[in-house]
Amino acid sequence: MKNFLKLIRVENLVMIALMQIIVRYTFLNFAGLIHGFSDLNYALLIIATICIAAAGYIINDIYDVEVDYINKPDRVYVRKTISEKMAFNWYFALNIIGVGIGVYLSNQVNRSAVAAIFVICSAILYVYSNGLKQIPLVGNAIIAFLASTSIIVIILFNIFPYMFGFNNDQMTNMMHFLLQYAVMAFLINFAREMVKTIENYEGDLACGISTSATYFGINPTKLLISFTLAGLLGFLIYFIYNNIFHLTYVIIYFLVAIFTPILFVVIKLIQAKEKSDFSFISKFLKVIMLAIMFSITAIVFLSN
Repeated sequence: MKNFLKLIRVENLVMIALMQIIVRYTFLNFAGLIHGFSDLNYALLIIATICIAAAGYIINDIYDVEVDYINKPDRVYVRKTISEKMAFNWYFALNIIGVGIGVYLSNQVNRSAVAAIFVICSAILYVYSNGLKQIPLVGNAIIAFLASTSIIVIILFNIFPYMFGFNNDQMTNMMHFLLQYAVMAFLINFAREMVKTIENYEGDLACGISTSATYFGINPTKLLISFTLAGLLGFLIYFIYNNIFHLTYVIIYFLVAIFTPILFVVIKLIQAKEKSDFSFISKFLKVIMLAIMFSITAIVFLSN
């Protein structure tokens, strides 16, 4: 069980669940949008999301066994402690659960088409693991987009079905607000995925795998990461100006917990040379993602 939890990246799944819980019980609660979608249904939505994500991690590890023996030999579980057949069984089971719950929830909100988001994400994760990941930048963008879908599904199930004529403006504003967080999630995960290509440069190069780092080179990839983080900073300024310009304490939170760490990452990125340096940057970007998630809570509580 311990190795299985490592295989599905349980710490990443906890982050996904935490983000969705924060949105539900701070932002949506503050906006008065909880009544339409029950707590039970929301819990099922979280389960469906993490099932699809976990299945994605499994299929990626199945196809990455050879290169992982070079890049991260201490974190290889498929064929080592978990058979490939068992890994495939878990992959199919998690996808069936995720898609099945998605179909059930779509019927609950009378929007059967929205269940397609789970089918699409599952299919993209398979195609990504089976070849798309070797297209420089495209593979990184796909994973970053899929990371942002954990916010998009909230819009599809918790906001979109409850848009009526009398509340259309309010719901549209809520949707735009969450979509801006989806953009933030995309940008920081896009940067992190490129950092990981540098971290895994040696193994990818040895196995002839084309990534941002092996195709463009390490220094050009570092430059692309810096531009992405600069774009994130620019988007954060846009977000602050349009949403929280009047909330002084929230702006201070953004400056201390998000802006300063991003600038720190850019400086560390310029100085980075060893694999351990890029591993640290990758983990630190996770911390910044957590800070961005908790900014929703800061906005709700500091605006009262």
